[in-house]
Amino acid sequence: MTKNNFIATFLFFSISITAQQLQAPDTFLGYELGSYFSRHHQVVDYFQHLENQSDRIALKPYGKTNEGRLLQLAFISSPENLNNLESIRLNHLKNSGSVSGSKNDDTVVVWLSYNVHGNESSSTEASMQTAYDLITKHSDWLENAIVIIDPCINPDGRDRYVNFYNQTKSTVYDPNPNAREHYESWHNGRTNHYIFDLNRDWAWLTQVESQQRVKEYNMWLPHIHVDFHEQGINSPYYFAPAAEPLHEIITDFQKSFQDRLGKNHARYFDAEGWFYFTKERFDLLYPSYGDTYPTYLGAIGMTYEQAGGGRAGLGIYNGEGIELTLKDRIAHHYTTGISTVEISVKNKSELNAAYQNFFADGNLKYQSFTLEGEADALEALKILLDQHEIKYAQSAKTTTVKGYDYQLQKANSKKIGKGTLVIHTQQPKGKMAQVLLEPKTVLNDSLTYDITAWSLPYAYGLKAMALQNTVETIPMPTNKKDAVNLPEAQYGYALSWNSFSDAQFLAALLESNIRVRFNTTPLTNSGHRWERGSLFIFKGDNAHMDDFKSQLKSLVAKHQKQLTPIQTGYSDNGPDLGASALALINPPKVAVLGGNGISPYNYGEVWHFFEQQLHYPITQLTNQNLNARVLENIDVLILPSGRYAAMLGEKGNSGLRNWIRAGGKVIALGRAVSSFEGQNNFMLKAKEKPADSLALLPYNQRERNQISNSITGSIYEVRLDKTHPLAFGMERYYSLKLSSDTYEFLSDGINAGVLPDGAKPVAGFVGNRVKQQQAASLVFGEERVGRGRVIYLVDNPLFRGFWYSGKMLVSNALFMTSNGPLQLE
Repeated sequence: MTKNNFIATFLFFSISITAQQLQAPDTFLGYELGSYFSRHHQVVDYFQHLENQSDRIALKPYGKTNEGRLLQLAFISSPENLNNLESIRLNHLKNSGSVSGSKNDDTVVVWLSYNVHGNESSSTEASMQTAYDLITKHSDWLENAIVIIDPCINPDGRDRYVNFYNQTKSTVYDPNPNAREHYESWHNGRTNHYIFDLNRDWAWLTQVESQQRVKEYNMWLPHIHVDFHEQGINSPYYFAPAAEPLHEIITDFQKSFQDRLGKNHARYFDAEGWFYFTKERFDLLYPSYGDTYPTYLGAIGMTYEQAGGGRAGLGIYNGEGIELTLKDRIAHHYTTGISTVEISVKNKSELNAAYQNFFADGNLKYQSFTLEGEADALEALKILLDQHEIKYAQSAKTTTVKGYDYQLQKANSKKIGKGTLVIHTQQPKGKMAQVLLEPKTVLNDSLTYDITAWSLPYAYGLKAMALQNTVETIPMPTNKKDAVNLPEAQYGYALSWNSFSDAQFLAALLESNIRVRFNTTPLTNSGHRWERGSLFIFKGDNAHMDDFKSQLKSLVAKHQKQLTPIQTGYSDNGPDLGASALALINPPKVAVLGGNGISPYNYGEVWHFFEQQLHYPITQLTNQNLNARVLENIDVLILPSGRYAAMLGEKGNSGLRNWIRAGGKVIALGRAVSSFEGQNNFMLKAKEKPADSLALLPYNQRERNQISNSITGSIYEVRLDKTHPLAFGMERYYSLKLSSDTYEFLSDGINAGVLPDGAKPVAGFVGNRVKQQQAASLVFGEERVGRGRVIYLVDNPLFRGFWYSGKMLVSNALFMTSNGPLQLE
């Protein structure tokens, strides 16, 4: 045997042995893909097998879920590329300007994200076949590509769905759409542990999965990002190009390359006779999706939607009597995934050039944003900007700026102080900064899939200017946590009530059994003017604690709060500190109600708010077991958006009505407010809705004209009654209005936050037929019922966990609206 023949034979047997060791998903799992749902740990095991047996894949764990499941990425490329992965990453980032140096045109980076919605489960199954075939069948593509696969963004939701299905399906699955296996329970598998939709959290980063994933995403900023989804069982497959509205910052190349990808997918689908559609329903506007967020960072961001979702199971008959199987769903997602990598590799040079142009283009509407306001709100915003790696600075001096004034909603000249927070858009993440901060989003089509307003200055209650020129800035000082001392005080301590950070501190005090009061009337004491809602911690109230001073000192250090020492109870102006105007905050025992008829999303927002943001205990109840005995141990019941009319009616057997009259407090959020309208003993009245003038419209115009009766996430400035506890600590409040529901002012209650006559949105879409209806309407208020009360929060202030000002509003409703009479001016 010649030397060359020996080498050829050796290589043949080596490849054969490797191929035998590297198993396809069917072989490794022991069942054909699509005949069972794989649990998350099986998927993890399979990707580990690929890494163990192939030099074309490397795994990187990037965190864990709330329930402890692994989050990981699979990097698939040539062995040489994987051995030089970090240098390839840094060279790629040079194209965005995130890393300095000469630009690189050699490699394309494709990121494929699977199963962000846990019960849209076919995509994780497809990810295994996609990874295997990229390694074994398309290794030539890998010479010029880094393919990043996230096999399962939402493992907690996926396993919740898979466990449900495995527990309920028939031994031979039942395709009858009425079968039990096609109907999940109330808390279904779509969402994560806290019932958040992770596909709406890319920008807000409220969830641990999002926080850990975006950190990894920003390390790569890929050319292509695909988010794999499922939709209703009667829909054909959807792939790009996307529908209108498209945000104006999206480039012509991003639009045209979507079309190029779509045509390549269509070529494969046509060959199989598979149905599909494009350019409908799924737009590119709201910035917190898995397609829009990457798009605003230079990627070709796309959503792919397969029919199925939580209803489909292993197989189901759709509305046309055709059986849709899991095997079908896997095949479709596999095909678009492979097609995406193929077309990206073929166009790597063009993708790199366009990517460089995206980041080099500084021709933006606004060059700078200035933000002023409450210090803790600014710090909270800076934390979010840091997570997105959006750079900020401070103004170098006091100066006058000209631009769009968020508060006046028009052009204005305004003096800003030295140290004002400034965000320039001439930075790698400048386009993303503009999208998140811009005062008004341009809509080229009002028929959109999600909210149309989200501007962060409004969300954080800040004063802001959007400038078409730059401001001289200097670096922001490093935010070092200095030691906070607890000074000596004869009488006690006080802290102004200004922010959600103060609410977190109050929650910690109450949890530590430290008694706290707040003032309902302004007063001056110890050289300070204390506005309504200020916190007072008196030695006399805490004589029961042997370690009062050490406990307080520990909490002050943890929360970085500088307390003012109070030396006397005798005030210079206003009530003395022993007066009835200083109300004791009794630590409330809080519960939230869930179950059928109640929004699981809003329930999850409340649950997450208490456990992960406020850090205050909450009891989770279901409407099935709510009764007078259960309510005896509750002070405050939070009703998430939902239906409660039967429970509140005269014949309701929950005991809720009597509990309120006996002294209980209800905080009603969003659509829960409507359940009190028209009920005996409750004074809430809905405003009359405009007459429906759509009756004679042609059928094909109905959907587009129906939006004139709707509101799709618009922002309104609220007129506050700052003498009422619901508005304590708020300089201003903007409400994110999510529906057209409106209510009259309370005739026998407190209208603490209202939209005045002539109210108009400061941002977002409002249908013509409901614009006038919003004027002179309630946003939040309080109604006394017997010895109890109902707090109405018409616009859900905890929506998706990102409306910072809303957290302050809910904290006021929880802690400041105490039972018993309040001494108000």
